[in-house]
Amino acid sequence: MAPSASVSPLSEKERKVRRLMALTGAEASGRMMFELMADHFQRSAELPPGFVEKFREVAARESLVDQLVPIYMKHLSEEDVDAAIAFHESASGRRFLAAQPQVMQEAKEVGEEWGVRLAQKALQALEEERDEEESGVQRL
Repeated sequence: MAPSASVSPLSEKERKVRRLMALTGAEASGRMMFELMADHFQRSAELPPGFVEKFREVAARESLVDQLVPIYMKHLSEEDVDAAIAFHESASGRRFLAAQPQVMQEAKEVGEEWGVRLAQKALQALEEERDEEESGVQRL
């Protein structure tokens, strides 16, 4: 008779971390990231036929949350996790969570506009430097 693989029960802290992750939408965010990756792969002409389907199949066997739990466990004390859960279960915490999609959307838009502005300024500065170098060379 082969020994059965034993699955250790979740520690209290891990159970709480998983609760916190559920409250904050970490799993939903992971699914969204996965869908973005899959969509990106779908548009890639360099991948072999059937890749996206196989990618989805392989990913169905692994949980991003399972990969993230140890990170939360490492960086947060059980007391911190308890406090975060208490906040996210409070009326203020629920309003905070409800506002996050809109906040993130607006932050993304601001970040994109900021990146475009910075790129334009960098291009302008490079052009001005080239112009100064060229006029300096012409004066010689």
